[in-house]
Amino acid sequence: MQRKHILALLAVILVAFAIVLLLPHGELVQTLAAVPIFGALSAVVVDILREQAKRQQESQLAESQQRFSLAAGSHMASTAFDKHVAFCEEYVAEVLSALRTLFREGPTQEALDHSNRLLQIKQKYVLWITRDVEARLEPFERALRRIGANDRAERLFPGGDGHMARMKETYRQFAEVLGTEHMGTEWEGEPITDAAAVSRVVAQLRDILGVEELTRLRAAIVRNALA
Repeated sequence: MQRKHILALLAVILVAFAIVLLLPHGELVQTLAAVPIFGALSAVVVDILREQAKRQQESQLAESQQRFSLAAGSHMASTAFDKHVAFCEEYVAEVLSALRTLFREGPTQEALDHSNRLLQIKQKYVLWITRDVEARLEPFERALRRIGANDRAERLFPGGDGHMARMKETYRQFAEVLGTEHMGTEWEGEPITDAAAVSRVVAQLRDILGVEELTRLRAAIVRNALA
């Protein structure tokens, strides 16, 4: 259809040229006769550019689909996704276990044990998680380590040097781990950032698996099917 349109425009140009050549050589007559030539030429250029853009877009789309098929359908991609699922399930189970401990015991040295188990889980899946993932989970693990280490130091040296500073940091980290959902937006006049909060960790693990995107995609498919 596009080719027929271009051929028709070229025919208009040829007819207009013929008219220009056959009509008397008056300036006004030739100017009027030349109008269809410029219009048709412009239309031809526009159609050619539109056709090129369409082909380029179709080519890019086909290439993107091919890359997606290769990435999603390969054995390595399937294995990597399965490993990510296993990692996230083990990690979040330990995170929730740490949360239950903190709710039950408060800022206790047991937080250090939870931090060590989280580290072991990451080491188990070290080939399958990226440095970015490790970096995003680190604030939570670091907060657990500080809580556990400070409480252990207090048990070994009760009321020793730095007692007040350790207690302040311990409860500050405790508030950060529980997050604004449980502790409000401030702790002793300072804002709580949620950087190390349990809720943030869970949200980040969902992001790794694309849970929300997959859920939205499934909902859209169901809506389209019902429509």
